[in-house]
Amino acid sequence: MPRNQTPRGFTLLELLIAMAILILGLSVLYHLNSASRTVSLAAEEMALVQLACQTKMNELLASNTRRISASSVEKIPNTKGWTMSVAQFSLNHRGIYGVRITAKKQGTTPRDPNGSYELVRWFLE
Repeated sequence: MPRNQTPRGFTLLELLIAMAILILGLSVLYHLNSASRTVSLAAEEMALVQLACQTKMNELLASNTRRISASSVEKIPNTKGWTMSVAQFSLNHRGIYGVRITAKKQGTTPRDPNGSYELVRWFLE
């Protein structure tokens, strides 16, 4: 190669730096993908829990009973560790009572926003 001509191509150091940047970028994308998958599965499970609670409330409304008795804790199908219970409570005002359907995930703390769901409806006697 003549002296006045610059070499073509990349040096080994430049290739190593480019490969390191590429690997770093790919690892960041992998972690973002796995985190988004985890959040997506949690959102899908929460949607199933909400749908189960709304279905239970609709069953109670369709039964046309004036007083709803508390039900035992039952498992929510197609979810992992979620249970649902129904409770009735009174207010200080005559003729008004409420029904609360509570869903809880086993093994979560009370402060965990993704560990519980409540649906409340008021009724007139």
